[in-house]
Amino acid sequence: MKIRILIMLVLVFISCKNVDTKENEQEIIVVDSTELKTKSSNEEENLISNGIWISAIDSLSTVEISGKRWFFKYKNVKNGPNDYYQYLINESVFDKDSSIVGGSLVLTKESDTLKYGIEYISNKKMTLIYLPRGNFQEFKKKE
Repeated sequence: MKIRILIMLVLVFISCKNVDTKENEQEIIVVDSTELKTKSSNEEENLISNGIWISAIDSLSTVEISGKRWFFKYKNVKNGPNDYYQYLINESVFDKDSSIVGGSLVLTKESDTLKYGIEYISNKKMTLIYLPRGNFQEFKKKE
């Protein structure tokens, strides 16, 4: 009986994580045979290039990106100064040119959350999949 209790205590001790241990916040890079890199940390490389992005489907529809702020705009329609989303890119996958070729994009503001899959994001082109409908949205950066 004492041996069982001793074994149980050893197993509990081994399986418990030290509460004082802090997570290592260093960048983790995994490179596979297709030369794709997966980066899992909150890093500045996950920022989309600032500027105005024009929709390939409707040239009157644009997205303006400034830092982590995402503004949806439509020609001749005024937006308020606080009418923007904060964006976050999760589980990003990079190709050899450092373009994002996978992951998810989440846009949030007080009353709304929009979720996109990332097909491709570079400094000049952005292709997203709006997850609730599954339709593609393509944007090109204004020069």
